[in-house]
Amino acid sequence: KEITPDHFQLFTIAADGTGEKQITHAVSAQNPDWSPGGNSIVAEVENAGSARVATMTADGKKLRVLTPKGFQGQPSFSPDGNWIVYERDLAEGARNNGVWLMRANGTGNRRVTRNPFPGDDCGCDTDPNFSPDGKLITFVRIKENHSSQALFAVRRNGTGLRQLTPYSWEVAIKHDWSPDGKLIVLTTNADFVHPSDSANLVTIHPDGTGKTNITTFKGGAMNAFAGSFSPDGTKIVFRLESGSTYSIAVVNRDGSNLRRLTTGSTRPRFIDWGTHG
Repeated sequence: KEITPDHFQLFTIAADGTGEKQITHAVSAQNPDWSPGGNSIVAEVENAGSARVATMTADGKKLRVLTPKGFQGQPSFSPDGNWIVYERDLAEGARNNGVWLMRANGTGNRRVTRNPFPGDDCGCDTDPNFSPDGKLITFVRIKENHSSQALFAVRRNGTGLRQLTPYSWEVAIKHDWSPDGKLIVLTTNADFVHPSDSANLVTIHPDGTGKTNITTFKGGAMNAFAGSFSPDGTKIVFRLESGSTYSIAVVNRDGSNLRRLTTGSTRPRFIDWGTHG
């Protein structure tokens, strides 16, 4: 949840929207991902201008930083929990950004991708996520920040790179696989490059085909930004925006039965649905 601009804390709530609890306090924390067993969380933590990857217990305690000073973020676990994939910048300047892979204890770092686009802000390869079978990593490749972003997939050894969506979709950073591996949920028109349209949830097949609209908002008054699938794969949690009112909302994976779980003026971000072990 965004507490103040550029300052975030992690919260948990029950699947029915009750029991909100803040679990981080000392550092700004964002981009969380639940471990497969639900006993831990990996997240991006920021302190003194440095972004690092850290793990913590499900209650936010026992924080362990895994990466050195610099910029590393957007982490997520492999399906077996033994690996973490994340975004890393080695140094300032073009073509140093990419997706990296390391063991869950922070060892064995290796590069998976290298973003080919120059840029003072981004080119970036960000929000990497494993497929449920662990064979692929999907990520958002930023060609031009806030205007040209597309979803890509690559094998975990860095081979077989392929583009899944056109840059014209302007997808949001956050995306997620369904647990059965059949669908990927993402957001189109995330930065309103088409000002008369809304941001909406869509699903695609892992090869980029089969685009299905999950929300169909128009005109920009209502917008939907993807969070993740439920652990059983039947629902999708997301941020619903209506002016300056923000909600955590849930919808069935076919687009039916949309309902709000929370509503307020604080904007929830980086929403991830896990099972607390």
